[in-house]
Amino acid sequence: MLPGIHGLCFRILGRDADAQDAAQETFARMCAEVRKGTEIRDVKKWAVTVAMNRAIDMKRVRGREVELEPELAPAAETAEPVDGLEIELLRKWMGKLPERYRVVLHHHFYMDMKPQEIAEVMGLEPGTARVLLHRAIAALRTAAGQGKGSSETGVRGRE
Repeated sequence: MLPGIHGLCFRILGRDADAQDAAQETFARMCAEVRKGTEIRDVKKWAVTVAMNRAIDMKRVRGREVELEPELAPAAETAEPVDGLEIELLRKWMGKLPERYRVVLHHHFYMDMKPQEIAEVMGLEPGTARVLLHRAIAALRTAAGQGKGSSETGVRGRE
């Protein structure tokens, strides 16, 4: 399994079971495409795009359903700390951000994607992806209680 696919789905859906389903469907679709003889040039970008779209579709469907019982967050192995931050604290801060910011931060920090790659996967212009990433990092700092220019959290962009 490509690292980070489950985490991406979790950041969009917020529930471990749904994230597992979306990740599994992504890989099932990849297998089906390979069996058909489809050439996938960049497996990472393809998988991220398919997983992101599947998770967003699942979230739309779930929005029409009534949730009976909330699920617990996934185990710590689904995400890694950024520069030594505690996982739960990072989840709490990221949970305060809009979905679009969570997704772009996940692509950048967990999938190790550069703004150009993020732009391709999210269907954005490269400049828009850079601005979105910059704003997402600033919002994460704000959510973490850090002011502009503070690096105490260790959350910095990779440019």
